[in-house]
Amino acid sequence: MKLKDTDFITASSYIRTLENNLLKRTKLDNLVAMDSFLDVLKGLSQGNDYSMASIGSLDQAEDCLKEEWNRVINQMYEISPHKEVIELIEAPYQIHTIRYALKTGQTQSESLKKLPAGLKDIMGKVLEATEDNQKREIILDKHMFEYMRQLAQKIGSSLIMEHIGMQIDFYNIKAMLRAREMHKDIAFLEFCLVDGGNLDKDLFLRCYSLPMSAITAAFTYKYCSKEIKKGLESYEEYHNFSEIEVLLQGALIEHLKKAKLITYGAEIVYAYLMAKENELRQIRLLLTCKAKQISNTILIRKLGESYV
Repeated sequence: MKLKDTDFITASSYIRTLENNLLKRTKLDNLVAMDSFLDVLKGLSQGNDYSMASIGSLDQAEDCLKEEWNRVINQMYEISPHKEVIELIEAPYQIHTIRYALKTGQTQSESLKKLPAGLKDIMGKVLEATEDNQKREIILDKHMFEYMRQLAQKIGSSLIMEHIGMQIDFYNIKAMLRAREMHKDIAFLEFCLVDGGNLDKDLFLRCYSLPMSAITAAFTYKYCSKEIKKGLESYEEYHNFSEIEVLLQGALIEHLKKAKLITYGAEIVYAYLMAKENELRQIRLLLTCKAKQISNTILIRKLGESYV
């Protein structure tokens, strides 16, 4: 049963005011133009939620960004009348905790005991399925997306369902490219592909053995064809995911902007958290590039789309 949009009236109104504090593109561009890492830290401390003026290293900045994310998550738990939206956003982070535990063998750690029952069940299923680390990674990803889809179905928002479907499609595109790079057979690709995307899995299977030009053509009349085409062309030339990941992340942010047209509902909470996550990604990238003196040309290309 769909969550009632009217339950989110108060939360939606409050979040609209919080959106005014999101890092606007104009300020982001101004930060990019600054010369040094320390200048950017000072700039971030002016007018936003970040107090970084006294920070002197990337590690300290990373701790600050993690604290900010935790603060926002806790804030959303307090104001949201239903918790499924926040649980949906938190799922990939919690899956990362499981991923680390499986890699290190620390499957009885305290952090795992705090996970929701559904995610504990996922870890149990992965442990039972195989001892092969590569297969465990794939199975974990598939369970993660299924868990997210179940939460999205419970929320009952078509926008959120579409957004999860896009994430699955983009995951499948990269899975297809990785499998080709590894010269795996089509059975391996079929094992990797995740159900529940907006694109049929058969599309990826049909494309698998085709030349890259034919793969690009196969996506021409699909959604986000412009971004996918440009990303596939970049991948063919450079054989890395850098460009395609920026383009696909941008497509996700662009889709998210539809929530701006919604007056109240679960979508407002979801969009704000995704926008905040993207903002933190951009800040992390900005600080890393400034600290390592990476050119602004590369930085601007990697920053991608902003929600505001």
